[in-house]
Amino acid sequence: MTKYVRQILLGIITGLLGMVIYITPQGWSLEEEYGLYWLFQLRGTMPPPNEVIVVAIDRPSASQMGLSVTPNFWPWPRNLHANLIDRLAQAGAQVIVLDLIFHTTGTVPEHDQQLTKAIRNAGNVIIVERLYTEQLDFTNDENEAFQLKLIKEKSIPLLPEISDAVLSHAPFPLPDKPRINAYWVFKPGTGDAPTIPAIVLQAFTLNIYDDFIALLQKVHNIDTAQLPLDQGRIKDLESLVFSLRHLFLNQPEIKLKLLSELRRSPSLDERKKQLIQILINLYTGYEAHYLNFYGPPRSIETIPYYQFLQSAEGDEKSLKTVLARVKGKVVFVGLSSTTQSENEQIRDAYHSVFTDPDGVKISGVEIAATAFANLLKNKPVRPFSYAGSMGLLFIMGLTLGVIFPLLSSRNLMAVSVVLAVAYVAFAWLLFKQASIWLPLITPLFIVIPSAIFGAIILKYLAARHERDQLLELFGQFTPERVVGDLTRHVNTNLHKDELVFSACLFTDVKGYTTLAETMDVRQLRLLMDEYFDILSRSVNQNNGVVSEKIGDAILAIWEVTSASKTLRDEACKAGLTIVENVNQFNHDRNHPALPTRIGIHCGELLITKFGSGFRNNYIYRVIGDLVNTTSRIEGANKYLGTNLLVTSEVLDGIDHFLTRPLGSFKFAGKSLPVSLSELIAYQPKASSQQLQLCDMFADALNDYLQQQHIAIQKWTEILKIFPNDGPTKFYLSICSQSLPDQWPSTIKLAEK
Repeated sequence: MTKYVRQILLGIITGLLGMVIYITPQGWSLEEEYGLYWLFQLRGTMPPPNEVIVVAIDRPSASQMGLSVTPNFWPWPRNLHANLIDRLAQAGAQVIVLDLIFHTTGTVPEHDQQLTKAIRNAGNVIIVERLYTEQLDFTNDENEAFQLKLIKEKSIPLLPEISDAVLSHAPFPLPDKPRINAYWVFKPGTGDAPTIPAIVLQAFTLNIYDDFIALLQKVHNIDTAQLPLDQGRIKDLESLVFSLRHLFLNQPEIKLKLLSELRRSPSLDERKKQLIQILINLYTGYEAHYLNFYGPPRSIETIPYYQFLQSAEGDEKSLKTVLARVKGKVVFVGLSSTTQSENEQIRDAYHSVFTDPDGVKISGVEIAATAFANLLKNKPVRPFSYAGSMGLLFIMGLTLGVIFPLLSSRNLMAVSVVLAVAYVAFAWLLFKQASIWLPLITPLFIVIPSAIFGAIILKYLAARHERDQLLELFGQFTPERVVGDLTRHVNTNLHKDELVFSACLFTDVKGYTTLAETMDVRQLRLLMDEYFDILSRSVNQNNGVVSEKIGDAILAIWEVTSASKTLRDEACKAGLTIVENVNQFNHDRNHPALPTRIGIHCGELLITKFGSGFRNNYIYRVIGDLVNTTSRIEGANKYLGTNLLVTSEVLDGIDHFLTRPLGSFKFAGKSLPVSLSELIAYQPKASSQQLQLCDMFADALNDYLQQQHIAIQKWTEILKIFPNDGPTKFYLSICSQSLPDQWPSTIKLAEK
């Protein structure tokens, strides 16, 4: 598998991991709890719409109005609410929303009547209903293992006289979670019934209802039994909202037609078009929305309750100023705490992303006001679509998986930090400008770290692969000593070339070309496999490694970081071992003989890598004249009729081998000569004939080098005793071709 493929696989796995975690309940919970929280913190506060005001029922108001504040400052006499409604209505409040409980009669009946009258006279009061759950048990036997139970949510009915007087009433249930992030616009558990934000929005836009219905009639045949044709015929606001919701859900094509018709309506001003667009968004949108909080508690304009009930005689100017602030606006009235102790008393306070550091929570009435404000401006928090988020995570993972392994460790961390900061900045900007919520936790703590970890793993594997290539370079059978030396002295990444001292051994099979032409290829392969196994084991036994196998030849190497006598000695031992083992192999087996020629030399060797850095496409090779010269030395066996030749550099300081110096030779294309010797045997194992041959040859060679004619006689005497001696024949041939004074001290070998 190429590095590029591994990088793509890393990217795919990283992207898929991010996608899977994101769509799990745990992943989404992390995004809600931490991702959304930090986006709000980064964005900070923002100005709420001017159309919304909260009238706070709180302890300071109770104190100002002379009401008891101990042990609780609540509940208050209902005639106060009646007075408040009267003043709000007179001041021109467009919609009044009471987040108060009126399902039982008050302590003073006259106050209930006064409140009912004020609500009826205002004509624009909406009350928040309370819900309760009812559990229905359908199990016949309590001992049954399977218990069938149904939990049903129902509204607690308002007092009949108040229910008849209000413009509408609806619940505002909130999710049972430690922190409130979302709300229902239409509650599934209550038959998809509209909640307070939807009802209030429809009430706020009643003045353009006739225009809305007129447009709707142009694109759809309206059922007049379900939808009144004008504002004056509206009897039940909740039923109207419910009917419109189901109309748009059941026939979604109406939305596009209506929007198209809206754009072509010259009679409508921009404000009316904007409000109609808001209604279309309401009825075609999701059943639940995420709250787009404007800031900490009381970020929406909040006016203490008592300021609306000030005595006109005592502070008429201040009262008029306060009342002027509610004209044309939606006024939410409800409990709103300013301290932690008030939170405990009202029990209608919730944690939000902006919960006060002192523990002051946001009130239920302000959450309702926030939800309405979000709908009015069509700016709730919009989670990026599932498909879009998963596509984003996959593309991010794929991209990082491909790019990160290409970076150095230092750059990897730097780029990771930069990318994380850039992504957070982009998510913050999108959240601030369009209230679009991009996934934050999954990219930052899953995708990017996974890509980093995967890149580190790939880098490790690449380094191991390069190290394995180095080890493969030095043979299939790598001794522990060599492995240790490589890992200590050779950089496994080989960012720079490594110069080492090495002994090289090169082998070749005499007559291999002829053998290959006449032998079945499968049989030849089996024969050469056995042959190479013998050579590899011989090298391995003497702490060498086989670097390459080319055709019938092998290159074996011994390497250290500095010149070593031990290394040269091991190479010589390996040469003798090969001679012995190959002779045995040729004698014992029923197959063609494989006479082997060997050359050994030593010197400096460069370990390097070739190829492109792209995709890490490197191939490791050994470079240096040492390898080429060793090959030439092995080839000199053909001229000299020998099997194992070594140089004087290899034998320097080694005296326990029987060797025969053969003179100085200069190879074709080379400028410097080399002194060659035949490596015959270990000294203790040398035979008398071998010792005799060496002595006689040394004497003859000395006369040859002194250009004395007697050398020819001595060569001839050697051949009488050793008729097959190759070096003697070689020198005798040279001597017979010229006069003694023309005998060269350094013999040139013309062929490579």
